[in-house]
Amino acid sequence: MELIASLTYIKVVRKIDWNVQKYEEIESEIKLFDEKIIWSEDEIDIQAVFDISFRESKKKLGTLYLHTNRGVYPFYMKDVPKHFIEQYRNLIKK
Repeated sequence: MELIASLTYIKVVRKIDWNVQKYEEIESEIKLFDEKIIWSEDEIDIQAVFDISFRESKKKLGTLYLHTNRGVYPFYMKDVPKHFIEQYRNLIKK
């Protein structure tokens, strides 16, 4: 398995401490391999991925959507993942 591209995404975790709600941003990584896409909670075969899209937001985080045969997975990120999406599309053209 060869690593083609990787990307940092933000996982937002809600915590309640002493009746105060807090949000914590945890950075993690999504990795594109020639056979799979792997992230901290799961992995999926590249054949099960239909498309990858990105939607920018007026807020500080945009959303990368991983469209698969198991549903759509959202990943929040601060930067536009243009290189990651291009590498995925080049991979599936082969």
